[in-house]
Amino acid sequence: MSYNFDQNLSFGDDRPLTGLRSLKHPFVVIAHCAFRGAAIVFYVFANILSLSFIIQFLVLLALLSADFWTVKNVTGRLLVGLRWWNFVDSEGKNHWKFESAKVDPSRFDIFEIRIFWGALVVAPVFWTFLVIVAFFTFKWEWMIVALMGDLMNLANLYGYLRCKWNNTQELTNYLTKYAFLSMLTRQSQQPTTSNIQTA
Repeated sequence: MSYNFDQNLSFGDDRPLTGLRSLKHPFVVIAHCAFRGAAIVFYVFANILSLSFIIQFLVLLALLSADFWTVKNVTGRLLVGLRWWNFVDSEGKNHWKFESAKVDPSRFDIFEIRIFWGALVVAPVFWTFLVIVAFFTFKWEWMIVALMGDLMNLANLYGYLRCKWNNTQELTNYLTKYAFLSMLTRQSQQPTTSNIQTA
């Protein structure tokens, strides 16, 4: 069965409202942030919520899996028009696909785009911090759990960066251009001092 990638799917009420419901996909935005936040919050407070490490591990695995699947299959497509996936051909070879919707960019809400990329970048930073904390406090089992969360979040981040830029050269060019423009902006904002000669 073939699905049209560019087809517009609508979740939630389409009436013009204010606040969070004014977004084009309010429930998708909530899901995008909620699973990521819930996994991190549960990791931090797991010892208070449950005494069994096995239960804590299973809950975290369920939250991380739900987050990974939601971001990979739903939120990326609806919020920014990107999708990555893989398939195995008849010869048993893995093929990775990185796709970008060929539609008018104005179809996507700028606020939703910022939320998507912000959550996509911030979550791996939190998980990396938690891995470092677990390492230096000698909590090896928790370090493995945090490392699992970090790897799942980094996989989604890498997949979507590859969707946005077809190859590493395009990404490098973008980062170089961004750094150059930032430097120019910073220099143009510095106050110029004029040498006043006094007689």
